Formats: sequence, C-alpha cells, structure tokens
Amino acid sequence: MTTMRDVAERAGVSVATVSHVINDTQYVSPELRERVLNAIETLDYRPNKLARALSKKAIPLVALIVPDISNPYWSIVARAVQDVTDGYRFSVIVCSTDGLFEREVRFLQSLAGWVSGVIFHPYHVTHEHTNRHLGKVPVVIVGEFLSDEGDLVNWDHVGGDNQGGARQAVEHLIDLGHRRIGFIQGPADTPTSERRLAGFQQALELAGLVIDERLLMVVDYTREAGRQGMAALLEAEPPPTAVFCANDVIALGALEAAKECGCDVPGDVSIVGFDDIDEAVHTSPPLTTIRQPPRRLGKAAAEMLMERIEGRDEPRRIFYDSSLIVRESTAPPRGE
Repeated sequence: MTTMRDVAERAGVSVATVSHVINDTQYVSPELRERVLNAIETLDYRPNKLARALSKKAIPLVALIVPDISNPYWSIVARAVQDVTDGYRFSVIVCSTDGLFEREVRFLQSLAGWVSGVIFHPYHVTHEHTNRHLGKVPVVIVGEFLSDEGDLVNWDHVGGDNQGGARQAVEHLIDLGHRRIGFIQGPADTPTSERRLAGFQQALELAGLVIDERLLMVVDYTREAGRQGMAALLEAEPPPTAVFCANDVIALGALEAAKECGCDVPGDVSIVGFDDIDEAVHTSPPLTTIRQPPRRLGKAAAEMLMERIEGRDEPRRIFYDSSLIVRESTAPPRGE
C-alpha cells in the first residue's frame, strides 16, 4: 500500500512537507504543493484517515458492501453483521452497489483509509481491485468467490452451495413430473448467477432433458424483473409447467405475474425460489425455495472479520450446505 514516504520520494520533498500539504498545517509553496499533489494522484495515495480517527478515539468502522440492501436477504445479513460488531463496539457502514462495477470500485476507493475491515459481496471486481485500494485491510467475501481468486492472503470467505442448491430445486420439479422448466436467472456474468445457472443445467442434463434457451430469462434480482420475466415465459408456446427463480425476490414477482395472467400456482405452473427469506412463508401460496442461512452467513462473516482485525493471519473459509424447503407453490403438472 502506498505510504506518505513513497509520495515524498516521488515528489522530491520531505515527509513533513507531504504531511503539511495533506493536513494544511503549514504554508507550502505553490510549486511544492503541485509536485506533492501530482505524486499523490500518480501513486493513488490515500491518507490513513482511520489511524488519525483512532488517535482521536473515534469509534472503529467496518464496511458491508452488498448489491442491494433493499433485498430482504441482504437486510438480514446486515442485521447479523451489526449484532456481532456491536459486541466489539465497532460501527458498520452499509454500501449498496446495485451490482454496478463503477460503484464497487468507487466504494473501495472512498473507504480506503477509513475502515479497518470490509465484508463484501462483489459482482465484478477482483482481488486486484481490493489489493490496490484496500492494501492489507482484511476482506471477507460473502457468497461466491470471484472468478479470479488471485492472492487471497487478506481474504476470508463464507458462502453457500449455489450450484448444488439450484440443482436440488430443479430435481424437485423433475421428480414431480415436470419436463418443460423455465429459469428466471439473475444478472449474467456474476459468480452467484453463473453457479445457479450451472445447477439448473446440470439437473436437466442428468435427467436427459433438453435445455430450451427460450425458457431462460436473464433479469435483475428484483421483484419487478421477476414479474416481467414470468410474463414473458407464460407467452411461450407451449409455456413452461414449472419455473425456477434465481432468488425469492424474483419468485415473488413471478407469483404476482402468474396471478395477473390468470394462472393458478401450482395448478398451472409451479414456482421455486432461492434463499428462503422471511416473506417466502407468507406468500399465497407459500413458496417452495432453497434455504441459504443469511443470519448464519452474516454472523460468521462478521466474526471472521473481527478475528482478522484482532490479529489472525491465516485466511479461513466457511461453507454452508443449501437445503430444499417444500411448501405449496409446487405440485405435479396437470394430467400427471
């Protein structure tokens, strides 16, 4: 990680001069100030604001970076993280990226020097970005690892079985007798979405079923996207008799779309979600889904981060199995 001494050497000035420019504590000539500022920009130096904050006895901070805090799954994770960090008298900054690469990078840049640890569910950035912007700040990845794992010495990982869970969901539909199964997938080219797609494909292939690309819908992880994806699937000829949704929020929208189109669930079409958020049991009908334990993931991630902050050196990985929760949104197809 770039230091103030590196900036001083680049600018050809003393460390004290760099400090005066950054903190505006003493007059520095315009020429020297310009050299220092150019060196800061070139080296992407970010002053260690956290060290200064700690010297003033400010409350330590950790950051939780997730795709969408309005998604109940991530709200539960955030609650679990806060419950753990409260015990250490740490505060939590929650950042919502909307799955955008630009936001992921911007949050890493803006948090550098402020936080003593990060819990992160990335869609796009790799270890190169975290190492460049966070240096040796501990990072806990929640969910799937990135495609480029790289040097993970500063990374811990807590996750679930996305591929296996998706396979269980589709195998459940196949066991019920469904053969024409749609999939409303999450955003393409993201680790979690790709693993769930792989599980969907694996279940069909093991059953000797042909994958119909017309029954694959790539959407965002939102209720409205689920509604639109389901409406499009129901217009197919013939429509699917069952639909697997990449998360429960999508599935909630799919349930609404089915009702709006006059389809009975599960009589006309069965629907399966993923995550088992609290609302899943209160839908009409209650949602069959794959359970991934957000409270356990959030608690484990926060505990791992606190251990790192307190001095643990070796990276750790915790992996939770997914389980099928059968409720009333799935049934054999009519005529079976």
